Amino acid sequence: MTEPTDPAAEPNLNITLVPLTAAFASVASALHEQGFEDPWDTDAIIRLLDVPGAFGLLAFAPGDLAANRDDIPLGFVMVQAVLDEAEINTIVVAKEARKSGIARKMLSAVFERLRENDVGRLLLEVAEDNAPAIGLYRHLGFDEIGRRKNYYRRKSGRMVDALVMERALGNCVLGWGA
Repeated sequence: MTEPTDPAAEPNLNITLVPLTAAFASVASALHEQGFEDPWDTDAIIRLLDVPGAFGLLAFAPGDLAANRDDIPLGFVMVQAVLDEAEINTIVVAKEARKSGIARKMLSAVFERLRENDVGRLLLEVAEDNAPAIGLYRHLGFDEIGRRKNYYRRKSGRMVDALVMERALGNCVLGWGA
């Protein structure tokens, strides 16, 4: 098993996290377009947020009223928890903000919230050709536990497998893990 690192140990970037609510769904949809070939629209995001156990976090760089600068959306993550396990439904960081610790900060907050709610296992799926994301997940303690053949269809028509990854969070109440 990969030894997880603590994302909170990253340098303190000027990133603010807020709950992703329906009010921010259009912002999340615009961000999703930057990371996925088949992006979710505003309604899809709202519907997912309405699912029991679902929550999301929106990362942004705070604006500056004195400098007439608006908040800058940087990324978001959506998660659904059921009993003592959860799944990341989606995570995306704005193209210009990648590799700056935003995904780590969002995931750190997800880990904390899930632990507080006695969730012991977090799952995700990632395209096998998304090397940067796979590297991040492995660095954060996720291990590959399966593969979904031909799960994603690229615009070119090419099919790509999804890797199924999991990370233990240390709170196992139903007996599936150590």
